[in-house]
Amino acid sequence: MVFISFGFDSCSARGNLRANMKEIFYYFILFNLSSLLTFSAFSQEMKVGIVDMNRVFGEYHKTKETEKEIQNKRDIARKEVSERDNELKEKIKELKDLEREIADPVSSREVRAASQKRAQKISNEARIMRDAVLDFARKREMQLMEMSKRKRGVILEEIQVAVSQHSKKEGYDLVFDKSARSTKGISFLLYSKVARDISAKMISELNGE
Repeated sequence: MVFISFGFDSCSARGNLRANMKEIFYYFILFNLSSLLTFSAFSQEMKVGIVDMNRVFGEYHKTKETEKEIQNKRDIARKEVSERDNELKEKIKELKDLEREIADPVSSREVRAASQKRAQKISNEARIMRDAVLDFARKREMQLMEMSKRKRGVILEEIQVAVSQHSKKEGYDLVFDKSARSTKGISFLLYSKVARDISAKMISELNGE
C-alpha cells in the first residue's frame, strides 16, 4: 500500500510507488495477453458468415416481380391522373374563352353578364375538379407505397428465414449482414478475415438455381 500526502517527499515512498507501478503494469500486460489468446482460440472455434442482404433482396426474382407489378400499377395510376388532368385543362380553356368574351368591348351587356355567370360556374367546377385530381393522385400514390412496403416486408422476412435455415444447416454460429449501416451511415462490419460470404449461395437457393 502506498500513502501519498501533500508536502510529503520521501525517497522510500517514491521507491515503493515505482515498484507498485511496475507490478500493476506487469499484471496489465498478462491480462491483455490472456484476453487476446482466449479470444483468438474462441474465434477459431466459431464459424462466422456474412451476407449482403441488399444484394440478395435486389437479385431475388420475387423482388423483381413485385417491382414490376408496382410499376405497372403506377403507370395505370398516372394514366388515370393524366385523363382527369386533361378534363381539367378543357375546363380552364373554356374559362379563358369566357374571360375574353367578358373583356371584349364589342360584346353587349347581356352577353357579358351571361359570360360572367357562366365563367363563375366553370371556375367553381374547375376548382372542384383540380382538388379531386390532386386528392386522387395523392391517395393512389399512398396506396402504392403501402403495397410496396407490405410486399417488401414479406420478401425480407422470407429471405431472413432462408438465411437462418441455411446457416443452421451449414453449422454457422454467427451470420452478419454486411450491408447493414448505423444511424450515421457507418457499416457495422468493417473488416472480416475468416468470415464466409454466403450472398451468392442464398441468391441461387432463393431463385431455385
